[in-house]
Amino acid sequence: MREKLRLLNQYGYETDIFDKYRDSVTKSNQIAVKMISVLAIFCTLIIMVFGIVTKQPETGLIYCFLALCAGVYGAYVSFQNDCTRERLLVAGYFLCIATYTLSIYGAVTYKSDAFWIGTLLCVACYIFDYAWRVSLLQIVSFVAIRLVWSTTGMAIDPVRGVFSSLYLVISLVTCYALNRARVRLIAGQQKSQYQADTDLLTGLTMRTAAQQMIQDHLKTDKHGVMMLLDLDRFKSVNDRLGHQMGDTVLIDVANDLKRMFRNSDVLSRLGGDEFVVYMNSVPEKEWAMERAAQVVRAVRRWVGNGTTNIQISASVGIVMTDMVEKDYDELYRAADIAMYAAKSQGGNRALFYSPDMLESARETENARHLTREKVATEEELNSLR
Repeated sequence: MREKLRLLNQYGYETDIFDKYRDSVTKSNQIAVKMISVLAIFCTLIIMVFGIVTKQPETGLIYCFLALCAGVYGAYVSFQNDCTRERLLVAGYFLCIATYTLSIYGAVTYKSDAFWIGTLLCVACYIFDYAWRVSLLQIVSFVAIRLVWSTTGMAIDPVRGVFSSLYLVISLVTCYALNRARVRLIAGQQKSQYQADTDLLTGLTMRTAAQQMIQDHLKTDKHGVMMLLDLDRFKSVNDRLGHQMGDTVLIDVANDLKRMFRNSDVLSRLGGDEFVVYMNSVPEKEWAMERAAQVVRAVRRWVGNGTTNIQISASVGIVMTDMVEKDYDELYRAADIAMYAAKSQGGNRALFYSPDMLESARETENARHLTREKVATEEELNSLR
């Protein structure tokens, strides 16, 4: 069934986008729970010590103890590296309920110490990514304050009315302001990160960012494929037609790759005229080979200025994740060997990596090393003569 889903989604979008969003929310909430838990422990201990020292148990020791327990539990959960989203959610709601209980107690009894500590902790809870649910809790607590005053026979005089209304308005305005600030901050960070990770010429992902994205895919993807693409005769374009024409070729090739591959695939310009493509959830080897052949056909073109024309083509090396160790360096090394094998056969072709290519590459490198040593020896003998 999973293979069928991969096949149906081969030209679609990322299927795990919601999981990525949920993971980012969980990381954000983990930091929030850490901060609020520490504040809850510190603030409630102050109130409890004050009540014990001054022998005033009416300051709400029970409610403070509830908030203290929520803070301790939240700290225990959030400071663990492997804390789950569900446990973090429980800790966050426990903190919200405990701090709102403390705040309502202070509002009903006019105990300013408990009220302001509880209210400040309530406001702090708005940094959770589920702040709209905290806002709902704020409205419920406002209604609870009014009901308690009514059922206990306390008249809702103008002072109490203003008091409870400000309690609601200030928190809601704070929620709105914090959410707007957070949205702007996240948008700014995403824009800066996008600019840092994007090649300005082609609009493809930069080498370092692409490597990290591929490594993330390798952790979960069992059927991935890497293609390493190098343009044939690109140096001649720069030398004979100018670097501006060379830039145009790179932009056109990048646009072709964007049209051919899915949004979930990794497309990167590694530098010069070298590109890398990583496709996740590939159905089979034949399908990957057909995609590489499409790349070769799409890249092949004539470029020129009317008097000088040069044919551009591509040499593509392909490697599946099950052919070598599931590591970026090993995949890149294998794809690089296959790409140079394609180039040595005249270019304009795509080849899958095989262990025979590795042996051939080693023999070629040894031959080059011996040739360099021989030339160096001859030059040294000539200099002695």
